[in-house]
Amino acid sequence: MAERKELSNPDRKTAIIVGILFIIATAFLFIGETFYKPILSSPNYLDIAYPNSTLVIIGMLLEFVCVLAIPLIAIFLYPVLRRYSETLAIGYVVFRFFEAVLFVDSEINKLSLIGLSQQYLNNEVVDASYFHIIGSSIQHTNEWNFLIYVMIFCFGALMLYYVLYTSELVPRFISVWGFAAALFLLAGAVLTLVGGSIGFSELNFELIFAPPIAVNEMVLAIWLIVKGFNSSAKPEIKSRS
Repeated sequence: MAERKELSNPDRKTAIIVGILFIIATAFLFIGETFYKPILSSPNYLDIAYPNSTLVIIGMLLEFVCVLAIPLIAIFLYPVLRRYSETLAIGYVVFRFFEAVLFVDSEINKLSLIGLSQQYLNNEVVDASYFHIIGSSIQHTNEWNFLIYVMIFCFGALMLYYVLYTSELVPRFISVWGFAAALFLLAGAVLTLVGGSIGFSELNFELIFAPPIAVNEMVLAIWLIVKGFNSSAKPEIKSRS
């Protein structure tokens, strides 16, 4: 039997950093949403977005912390994951960067609703339906961006949890849970895309499909901070792609 290689001290520091970044990415996302989502999701968002622009901007700024945390997770994990699959380690970095780009694009679109609301409230000439049409278009674009973002996140998560499972860097129950939760979230995104025809469009996506992976990431984060990567992880496989 091949000897199991003890993980180095830098790996312990990496585990702590990655755990903290996972918590930051998740926590700031939900905290930011509490500021702006009730405003921008309101049927009267054109009436209230600009008057409450400070709250919306604060929420967006809090969420922008996620933009930094998302790719940093993959960057810090790369040296560890590449020992077991360089291809998947690179893939995880690429998909997390795609996430960050889509995240920024979505945030910019949301912020544009503040300007639209201001024009709507100051408008004295143009028909109000004009602003409602533009606002609906922006909201619809954001919904599509969100679902694409979720699918990219899921593909990246599947890569991560596959490597974690095969390497045993963390307990396999965490890897299996994460892999299954990512598949469940991916299925939710697909069902939501076709929801108009099969009835899933009315379901609250975040309440139904997101909790399993969100809780899993917090468990993974706490494990990495407290325990780190398993010292009895499988030997590195240099030749595996």
